Amino acid sequence: MADLAETIGLAGPLDSADVKWRGLDFETLYQDLWKSDTHKGLVGKLDLYIRRYFERLEIPERPTVYDYILLGLREKDLIATFNWDPLLAQAYQRNSQITRLPQIVFLHGNVAVGICVNCRVKGYYGDVCAKCSRALERTQLLFPIADKDYTSDPFISAEWAVLKDFLERAYMLTIFGYRAPSSDVAAVELMRTAWGANGARELALVEIVDIRSENDVLPSWKPFITGNRYGIVDSVFNTWSCLYPRRSCDSFAWATLQQQPWSENRIPSTFDKLDDLQSWVSPLLDEERAQEEKDTAFSGARSRGHRDHP
Repeated sequence: MADLAETIGLAGPLDSADVKWRGLDFETLYQDLWKSDTHKGLVGKLDLYIRRYFERLEIPERPTVYDYILLGLREKDLIATFNWDPLLAQAYQRNSQITRLPQIVFLHGNVAVGICVNCRVKGYYGDVCAKCSRALERTQLLFPIADKDYTSDPFISAEWAVLKDFLERAYMLTIFGYRAPSSDVAAVELMRTAWGANGARELALVEIVDIRSENDVLPSWKPFITGNRYGIVDSVFNTWSCLYPRRSCDSFAWATLQQQPWSENRIPSTFDKLDDLQSWVSPLLDEERAQEEKDTAFSGARSRGHRDHP
């Protein structure tokens, strides 16, 4: 975030306004401008420039890490992201016809996401509300770091509520691309409190994807870790969702609770075409559909049995 102001083209306006911004974290810069009585106009420019920059980003045709993550998880899973860019949303769109994908919450808003506050509907910005047909509104992106209020904005509050619910029930927590910066104390505390209320926390696994040493990584995440149930890997392709795609919690449970570890089914990280990645996942989807049909048939049989024998 240190070079974001220059990257999105704000160097000129900031220099013209005689703002000392070089070397500052972007969120610290925003906080200083937000508090200032003389630079209120620049606050609006920050939001505008950020939106213009990130809205231009497009996901490449080849498979990206977002495609791997989405297809390696299931509908029961949740992805929570702080990112403003539209790449994860674009990956979701192009994979959604293959299978039911994990839910996504955008904890700091997103340029690709639109909302209808009245109907409490979330969708893609540019679309209309499925309930009232009004154009979806933009989500808020910028918050002063000294007073990050995740409750006053209805959309942000709802997204955090979903994450809280998942953290209180999760069996596996993977942290990827997030270092719990000091500017996000409020966010980390919200997550820590929800995770602390998880009754299965002592059995759950915390995975951290980070290229730094364990000594550098652990201090930030120690409050989330119970005993030795954690792992630090240097690539998302070494996480359980890529070693056992779509079966990460199942395989972890069998390895730890049943003492019967499964053989790895590592998803290849070398696909050049999205179709090839989707085809590789296809047998796993077929297996899931077959299991759903079995469960439905079994449930139907039980229901008929209860009616026959009250």
